[in-house]
Amino acid sequence: MNTQNNKRKSKFILPITIIALLVISMIVVLANNKKKINEKATAIPQSVGAIPTKIAKVEQQEIDNGLEMTGFFAARQTLPLIAEAQGSVIQLNIKEGQSINAGQVVACIDPTSVKSNLASAQATYNNAVKNKERYQRLAEAGALSQKQYEDVALNVENALTNMRNIQQQMKYTIIRSPMSGVVSEVKVEQGSFATPGMELGSVVDISSLKMVFQVAEQDVVKLKKGQPVVVTTDVYPGHEFNGNISLISVQADAARKYDVEVQVANSKDFPLKAGMFGTAKLNTINSGKGTALFIPRQAIVGSIENAQVFVLNSDSTVSLKSIQVQNQSGDKVIVLVGLSADEQVIVSGQINLQSGNKVRVVSE
Repeated sequence: MNTQNNKRKSKFILPITIIALLVISMIVVLANNKKKINEKATAIPQSVGAIPTKIAKVEQQEIDNGLEMTGFFAARQTLPLIAEAQGSVIQLNIKEGQSINAGQVVACIDPTSVKSNLASAQATYNNAVKNKERYQRLAEAGALSQKQYEDVALNVENALTNMRNIQQQMKYTIIRSPMSGVVSEVKVEQGSFATPGMELGSVVDISSLKMVFQVAEQDVVKLKKGQPVVVTTDVYPGHEFNGNISLISVQADAARKYDVEVQVANSKDFPLKAGMFGTAKLNTINSGKGTALFIPRQAIVGSIENAQVFVLNSDSTVSLKSIQVQNQSGDKVIVLVGLSADEQVIVSGQINLQSGNKVRVVSE
């Protein structure tokens, strides 16, 4: 009996022992793996955590008195072609893109009803003149009073005024261009019904154009009307157009910028069109000579009004500084407050930086 019990115990002990050995083996393997991971993590050099950046020096440079502004060309003048009489358009002599001269007939309105009114007015006038002559002879003979004669004479004046008004309406049936230029739009077709004040189309004068660009408040005071400007375009590379400032706006927009217009003569060899873009180059006046601190525009974090930059410290960390800058055309800005010459500012990778971060300079 004891022998059978011992055999049964040995059958249970063997599987338990095997399971225990397997568990111990797994614990040992996991422990070794953790040790190796910790050793690898310890072996990684600390310099790998430095963020790669590019830097630029704060430089003392001469202030450039020139401005280079981008703008667009607009027509010097655009005028509508207005109907001043009522009736059907029986003749239309214009199409979009056509060149026309001042006074050229662009359309005709059916004058039938106006002619009828004019014939009636002329008959009334002629009859009034005859009555005046007859009454004048009677007045000279003493057959009627001076007051009666004056009433008849007044009828002649009224009939003449009415006839002249209708004659003017007859002239309005012929529509002429108010200036020389190019037809930019035609809004009616032959056979359309026109009414007084209706716009039939428009004509644009592009014999000269105006280039419009915007200037910041610190620069607009350095410009004056009549100042010469050199204009270039991507359409005609290498060719320069000469112009003069014709208008400087007296009121700024929401961004505190002022519109400036430059009058530019159009050229047959290098024709410009309204809507094209160009670059205006000019020298400011009364700005004086001098130097200032400059940094690249891409070093600015945030806006020009609330500018900040990351400055490189001697221990390869960075500090975020608030500065005051003056917007300058081109890829640089003038530093007014907050930096000194030869300090180094970060110009790339700022999005990943915070004050105190360690950096690794990859390029200047």
